[in-house]
Amino acid sequence: MPLTAAQCHVDDDIRRAETLPARAFIDPEFLDRELETVFRTSWQLLPESGARGDDPRPLEEQTASRGTRVPVSLLGRPLFLQRGWDDDTLRAFPNTCTHAWFPLVLGASRGPTLVCGQHGRRFDCTGRFVSQPGFAGLEGFPRDCDHLTSLQVAAWRRMMFVNLDPAARSFTDTWSEIEASLAQMPAPTDRLPSEEVREIAGNWKQHAWNYLDRFHIGYIHRPPGGLADAIDLGSYTTERYADSVLQWVYAARPEDGFDPAWLPERFHDPHKGRRVFALWWFVWPNLTLNFYPWGLSVNVYQPIPGRPDATRFLWYQWAIDREKHAQRDKRWLSSQVDAEDVDALAQVSRGLRSGFAPRGRFAPDDEHGPHWFHHKVARTVFG
Repeated sequence: MPLTAAQCHVDDDIRRAETLPARAFIDPEFLDRELETVFRTSWQLLPESGARGDDPRPLEEQTASRGTRVPVSLLGRPLFLQRGWDDDTLRAFPNTCTHAWFPLVLGASRGPTLVCGQHGRRFDCTGRFVSQPGFAGLEGFPRDCDHLTSLQVAAWRRMMFVNLDPAARSFTDTWSEIEASLAQMPAPTDRLPSEEVREIAGNWKQHAWNYLDRFHIGYIHRPPGGLADAIDLGSYTTERYADSVLQWVYAARPEDGFDPAWLPERFHDPHKGRRVFALWWFVWPNLTLNFYPWGLSVNVYQPIPGRPDATRFLWYQWAIDREKHAQRDKRWLSSQVDAEDVDALAQVSRGLRSGFAPRGRFAPDDEHGPHWFHHKVARTVFG
């Protein structure tokens, strides 16, 4: 039997709430439902690798010229990006012809119109039907569904995002709190050749939950030599917003923190002179933006359709300071923290499948981030 809303209810009050049940992390049917709710209505980062041929350039560069179009894939859904020929506007469309469902864009191309390779249906750069042999004079044609569906698309700091839901919250509104925290920080524009795509154990929600969990740092990343040594754990702060969560903490050593001039005044510590170690932004439902004094590390916990026990992990890095970036493993413990989390979540996965995993409770003072996430998953999946 499929999981019900009652079985997955997460109370608004953290003092009464229980986690999602273990089945929500291992049930293929629940994952299918998430793909049709959580991932159809949220902003998703378009992977820089995929069905784009051998062109190594970022999508931003590939779609910079008027009339260019590039096929992309998002969670198994074929899409394409299109730069307007007349208006220079970037758009996103399903890569499926509205006549007989043939893929429209098989590789990067450019031109004022797009012609389907199966039956010759032609569209302009705004997705409007133009013509097709044999359809002249047909009554009631073209219908609205004969045009391509325009999807929400946004470019942010040289990354491309798409939302499959035309009625979803705007990108600008979703990113407003993030932008406010970065207003004084130099933009990390130096893309590093360190793109990584790997498959790791654990449901995508496990990785998001772990990311939002301040509680585990003192145990999984324990001293000596762990992340708990590099930060002032008592200063750890979690800020929850409609579609994002910010976690930030002061560095144990001021030299490992941000220049205060890079951050808004609310992050300053005038009494002890401490400096912020990192801004860890989680963007609903599966994106993390990790800002350090060296730059930006971007992680995506991408679900794999049909495989709820595994996650496709995408990792990109952008530098502000190359010299500090070279020290990221020593001073900010990037590789160590990653390895510790991956190992811990592989062990959690075994516990989930054991048949002995009850619904947990939340520590009221320490697990506001995980509670926010579980509550949002349950509300989104079941409406």
